[in-house]
Amino acid sequence: MPSTPDTAARLPRPLPLLGHGMHLLRNPLDFLARARAQGDIVRIKLGPSSAYIVNSPDLIRQVLVGSAKKFEKGVQFDKLRPVLGNGLVTAGGEEHLRNRRLIQPAFHHTRIATYGTVMRDLTAAKVASWQDGVPLRLDNELAQLTMAIVGKTLFSTQLGAEAVDEVLRSMPAILRGITRRALAPTQLLEKIPTPENRRFDRSNRSLREVVDRIIGEYRLTGTDHGDMVSMLLLARDESSGEGLSDTQVRDEVLTMLLAGTETTANLLSWVCHVLGQRPDLEARLHAEVDEVIGDRELRFEDFGRLTFTRWLITETLRMYPPAWLLTRRAVEPVTLGGVALKAGTSILLSPYALHRDPTIYADAEVFDPDRWRPERAGDIPRPAFVPFGAGNRQCIGEGFAWAESAIILATIAKRWRLVPVPDVRVRMTASGTLAPNTLPMVPRARVRTKAGRRPSELALAAGPI
Repeated sequence: MPSTPDTAARLPRPLPLLGHGMHLLRNPLDFLARARAQGDIVRIKLGPSSAYIVNSPDLIRQVLVGSAKKFEKGVQFDKLRPVLGNGLVTAGGEEHLRNRRLIQPAFHHTRIATYGTVMRDLTAAKVASWQDGVPLRLDNELAQLTMAIVGKTLFSTQLGAEAVDEVLRSMPAILRGITRRALAPTQLLEKIPTPENRRFDRSNRSLREVVDRIIGEYRLTGTDHGDMVSMLLLARDESSGEGLSDTQVRDEVLTMLLAGTETTANLLSWVCHVLGQRPDLEARLHAEVDEVIGDRELRFEDFGRLTFTRWLITETLRMYPPAWLLTRRAVEPVTLGGVALKAGTSILLSPYALHRDPTIYADAEVFDPDRWRPERAGDIPRPAFVPFGAGNRQCIGEGFAWAESAIILATIAKRWRLVPVPDVRVRMTASGTLAPNTLPMVPRARVRTKAGRRPSELALAAGPI
């Protein structure tokens, strides 16, 4: 097989034994942006091994779609397996395809419509608890809300409250541990009994025990509660008639808890952060919500009419994609962009770096929701926007996430303005997802614009967010 150094660009200054692993750990977003500038495929060192950062949207699509069978999920997902077992995120091959077929009905659009009532009611209760002029940690508020929504759609009974409480306690330590393990240049770091590693193990064990106990009680009663866990327990493969074991159900529940809480909470945190800096965009959002919803309760069918709301969410997914890094590993020899890769070669794909590529997106560092107007969005190549992945590994909960984000954002906007706290610097933190380091904001009760008023077409501010 031809060697890769002749065709793949290289990043300079790998450290002895550690390679570029410490650079990636210390400042991953800057590291990935610098790698993007080096070419379509960039060779780096992670410990003693070589890995490749793929930057071209067409090559990323080849990895995720065209040649997907030649790749498995990679080191990032190896590190998730102790937490998620063989849930959809980590399962491979036929097991993944079978389980996806069994789980898909839980995310059918008709089911998501029923979840919409849960999303609306829990959000309305949360925002009603806020006090005018009293600062709050919005990132924490949104994390609690999305965990409650996922918990209620998974477990409609009171038992689910115990799982949500355990998620709130355990998930931060689990997410930190997963990220550090995925980016670490050596596996030795996760074997040392440090306080952080002990917290990771303890949190992982506690969360799994709680979910196992709840599933056992569901199985024992045999009652269909109309929630996701009931659907998973009742699902049967059409050809074999087999269902999911309790362990498989547990793995899928943990996957949904992990994938459906922090990702959406961080996405909404970034939307609100941007709106706090951009009164022009905030005014347009409020005007649209007032026009579409008015004084009545939000209905699920309003989702399709909240056009500007969707553009705001889409642009946030571009600039602040929760899944900022994806990994893959070649399972057989494959040629990618003229570079011959051996089986076992690790691949890194960064939606964050891709979505901010100035050769693809005009004014890439400017938050511009109008770039998603139909007449402009067609200029953006489809492979250049992958916040939910692509191919048969594309996030199964994408429709759930879109509905949840729009319902929460519209429900907040109907009642409140969110004002930044002065002199607080909000920074991106690349942990398990792309999170703000902190997000204190002050809710201010707002007066609704007159019914029928069109959203103001205010000029976009020139500065980047």
